[in-house]
Amino acid sequence: MNAKKFSDAMSKLDSKYVDEALNYKKKARKPGWAKWGAIAACLLLIVGAAVLFKPVISNPPIDNSKTDIQSEPSEDIISDTKKDTAVPSLPDAIDASPVNYSSLMLADSVSNEEALTLFSSSAMIDITEFDESTLSQGHCCMIIEGTVVNLYVKHYTYDIYSDKFEENGILHGKTDTVVYEVAVDKTWYGEDVSGETILIEDTSYFTEPILAVKEGGRYVLPLYEYGDSILTLGDEYAGGDITRETAYSTIYPYHPQIEVTSDGSYLVSQDWTTLVKNHAREVIMDTLDDEDYWKDKMYLVDGNTFANQMTILIESILE
Repeated sequence: MNAKKFSDAMSKLDSKYVDEALNYKKKARKPGWAKWGAIAACLLLIVGAAVLFKPVISNPPIDNSKTDIQSEPSEDIISDTKKDTAVPSLPDAIDASPVNYSSLMLADSVSNEEALTLFSSSAMIDITEFDESTLSQGHCCMIIEGTVVNLYVKHYTYDIYSDKFEENGILHGKTDTVVYEVAVDKTWYGEDVSGETILIEDTSYFTEPILAVKEGGRYVLPLYEYGDSILTLGDEYAGGDITRETAYSTIYPYHPQIEVTSDGSYLVSQDWTTLVKNHAREVIMDTLDDEDYWKDKMYLVDGNTFANQMTILIESILE
């Protein structure tokens, strides 16, 4: 099921992954006479060489700079040598200790109370957990990073033809959406919209107030093109307002979106298995109740690691 169908299904609710070849040829065996002739010639050559060069090598001059065996260096030389060949110190180890959510440097942001109220029913539904493969299944077209400069709810009322109660009858429909206005700073994947402000519209909203998308917050958002109409597959338009504010929608609005801290780290859920694979620090959600589902499922990833892992994710799933 792709993201649009899943989102459509959810919106039907009441508002609420040298060889080498070694060829060996045996050398031809030489005759015995050749062997003994060669040995005799070598012996004569060695004797002649010893007689000829004896005066030269009897008392060779001593040159410590060219001999293989040298005298033991002084302590000063040892000391200087150690200084020249000292191994550079290793960088400080990456901090892997848990961190409290309340200590994170997050942007000042404001929750949208109307969205939290309208979509509260969606939060109570037992839905399939997010998986990174959803990006490809949902035909991900873009992954952006930016700040939500505005957030509002839009109400749609419309009519569709239906034979549910009578032939060629008309049903009155109502749909609520949440719209994010995002100032994009970085495009991780897809058409580059960095520097632009775009609209994103979801038919559902993650309603845990602490982790929900908030106005003023900075997020990494994976998007796909939902379409221009609010109608779901099979609906036949009979009248009313059905034109969406934007074709863009988040791939999966039923879990926390990736939030960016003020110091450039990333608050990521455990469902992003590639992004939290290396150097991720457990985030203790000290502002949530002990029974809350997300209490032990959030991690903090430093900026460099996040960029490396995001590249791996894009190459393995989206390209």
